[in-house]
Amino acid sequence: MKQKKEIYYVFIIGFALFSVFFGAGNLIFPPSIGVASGTRWLSAIGGLTLTAILLPILTIIAVANMDGKMENLCKPVAPWFCGLYLIFFILFAGCLGVPRQGGTGVEVGLFGLFPQFQGSKPALFCGLLIYFGLVFYLVINPGKVVDRVGKILTPFLLIIMLGIGVAAVIKPIGTPVHTSVANAFSNALTTGYQTGDVVVGIVIAAMFVSSVRGYGFSNKEDIRKITLKAAVVAFVGLLLVYGSLLYLGATGSGIYAADMDQTALLVALVKQLIGNVGSGFLSVAVFLACITTSIGVISSIATMAENLTHGKIKYMYLVVFECFVGVLIGTIGVASIVKISYPTFFLLYPLSIVLTLLGVFKKYVPNHGSWKGAVLMAALVGIYDMVNAFNGMGASIHIGFLEKLYSMLPLSSYGVAWLLPSVIGFIVGTIIVKCSGKEAYPMIAE
Repeated sequence: MKQKKEIYYVFIIGFALFSVFFGAGNLIFPPSIGVASGTRWLSAIGGLTLTAILLPILTIIAVANMDGKMENLCKPVAPWFCGLYLIFFILFAGCLGVPRQGGTGVEVGLFGLFPQFQGSKPALFCGLLIYFGLVFYLVINPGKVVDRVGKILTPFLLIIMLGIGVAAVIKPIGTPVHTSVANAFSNALTTGYQTGDVVVGIVIAAMFVSSVRGYGFSNKEDIRKITLKAAVVAFVGLLLVYGSLLYLGATGSGIYAADMDQTALLVALVKQLIGNVGSGFLSVAVFLACITTSIGVISSIATMAENLTHGKIKYMYLVVFECFVGVLIGTIGVASIVKISYPTFFLLYPLSIVLTLLGVFKKYVPNHGSWKGAVLMAALVGIYDMVNAFNGMGASIHIGFLEKLYSMLPLSSYGVAWLLPSVIGFIVGTIIVKCSGKEAYPMIAE
């Protein structure tokens, strides 16, 4: 009986993980990557899997290894780092990611069912009010969030998306063609940054670890075991859905342009695949994908802010604030929000990936100097990548010697220029602390 209950909890938490990570960005990006990759769609799946599936899932394991607390993941860097990271998260995920989810949920979800309202600003505003009204209702009781998402919303979402995926495989709309993308792997890898799920995962992980404890698992080893199994469930679900959506895009690479609006491309692909009925199901899936991600992000932001301020900022105040911001910024439209938020993830993603890997392999990380050095170097390269992203949008910020130095970094053409500097920072930081004779982790109670 105990084993059956354990399996039940694993799937509930795993489904909730899948649903929170499978948000608005994840829904619109794989088909676009597939169209751009064409015949190299398998290579593209590898890049997308790394940044949009594996690493986000690993954030849950990383936080579980640090006693289920995001603060413990950040403390080895500096006492103030957790607060700074959360501020960045609120600004870029809360004030840009959540409105993007709401906008996509309304523009593609609700307006997909009621196309007569498409393009209407008043209708968009009213749709956002409905969307964030539902989000508010679902997050006012944080203890029920995972249950509501895992038991009710996710199974429906998963069935719809797997149905579209199966249709894409058994009756493809065309044959993948050769495209002009120079490196399908790196293109998919860096596009995966835009989902923001590694950043999201670090902040929301504590909610899932807390849910495991809520089911009666108090032993640290049991919590890690349940968390790992739930992570595997989420990984398999995400890989199946992302892979099939990316393949759907690849089969349309000879029909649609790679620079086509991502939302319009998704709708067109599904409509061509399974007709108007399929488009209706897609609209429902988009709405659910967006709303479940908003639930996880807003609930986690509110909980973390309340904990870090020792109750001075109440959970309810943050929920109301996030819903208000979602409606306000969501009215500028999804395309504008994506354009504004895109460069920020080049800063946040390297930082978050390094934190995640340090947390996952914490047992083998010598001391807090390792964290400080690795995170510092990831941040410096991330700042440069963010500036480059702004340059790609029309800005003109150029520092000659830095550009030359950056081009010399191994793997820079693959979108992971931060990797070698972070390894060097890890080694140097480890040596400095060891030579100083200081305690390895004085900030964390073992």
